[in-house]
Parts: sequence; C-alpha cells; structure tokens
Amino acid sequence: MTVRICCNTVEKNSMLQPSAVVRNLGVYVDEQLSMDDNARHCAKTCFYHLRRIRPVRRHIDYDTLYTLIRALILSRLDYYNSLLVCSSQSTLRSLQRVQDAAARLLCDAPPRLHVSPLRQRLHWLPMSSRIQFKLCTLMFNIQHGTAPQYLAELCDRCDDTRLHSATWGNFVVRRTRLRVTDKAFMVAGPRAWNALPADIKLNDSRLTFRRKLTTYLLKLNC
Repeated sequence: MTVRICCNTVEKNSMLQPSAVVRNLGVYVDEQLSMDDNARHCAKTCFYHLRRIRPVRRHIDYDTLYTLIRALILSRLDYYNSLLVCSSQSTLRSLQRVQDAAARLLCDAPPRLHVSPLRQRLHWLPMSSRIQFKLCTLMFNIQHGTAPQYLAELCDRCDDTRLHSATWGNFVVRRTRLRVTDKAFMVAGPRAWNALPADIKLNDSRLTFRRKLTTYLLKLNC
C-alpha cells in the first residue's frame, strides 16, 4: 500500500512507503499490534545496561545496586506493560528473561539457579502479573475518580443494584469477536478488575489496595 501526498515540503506525486513499525513515546508499535518489536527493543536495551552494571556489582552496596536496577531495568519493563495484555507467550518470555537476569544479579545468584525463590524474596511480580497489577491500579483510579477523563470514559460501572457485581464495584466487560480487540483497555481493564476478590476492590486506600493486590498476585504465582 502506498500513499500519494502533495505539500510544500514534499515533491508532488512523491511515494511514501508504509512502515511496519512506528515509535510513539518510546513504544514500538507494529502493524499487527503484537508488541514483539517493542519487547525485543526493550530486552536489548535492558541487557545492555545489565552488562554495564555487572562489572561494578562488587564495588557498590546493595541499596545502590537496587537503585540502579530499578532505574535502568524495572522502569523500562513497567513503562508500557499495560499494552502487553494478551501478548504471546514468546513476547512475555523475552521480557521475563530480563527480569530474571536482574534478580540473579541483584541477589548474586548463579545463572542456572531457579529464579522463582529470588522473585519471592525480592517481592517482585513476574511479568504477566505486573501487567495485571498495572491494569487493576488504573481501574482503581477510575473507581475513585482520580483517573484521566479519557480513561474513565472507556469504562462503564455495573449500575444494576439487584446484582452482586454492582455492590462489588465491578465494571461492564464489553463483548469482542477478535483477539486483537481484547487488548483494548475498555475490555482488558474491567476484565482484570472484576477478577479480583471483593475485599481488595472495596479498599478506599490506594496504599492498602496496592499492598493487598501485590500479595494476592504473589500467592497466585506460588
């Protein structure tokens, strides 16, 4: 597919070739919305920083090392992770390998050591759960009126008081026919929120909600 445009800065009848991947706010979006390219770029950048940190590992204290990993690795893994909902297992595995390498480096563990106990010790959620954590946190903001208006307008509350879903603070999950539309926040957000236990959803304190949500997701991965 080609596009013909005419403007002052481009010759008349110039041919613009479509791009299979575009970058917006640091996120690489491919034409299939698979997020594979974005995961590859993120993993490549994170492993580059891990290789730079490793030589100085024994010359800095634990708190400094943790700060470096949070700033250079975890922040990149969490920056766009709500866009990774319904992504393929291969996409998530590439990012999970980054987190596992960061956990081993932080704990000074051998490369072949099973990483699940390390994540438990660090209180880190695996990548799939970090995505659910982000979605549920955004839904908490919508529930309490602190989310941006453009997000709040995407989600409808269950208003029928005859249903338990209304008293539990649930949202309407819109029906979809295509897997790609399951990635939309208006679908993925309410679905993740509604799956939470009522005692977590009905918290008014953001701090308490986040703590209970983390504990709940960690137990699911035990």
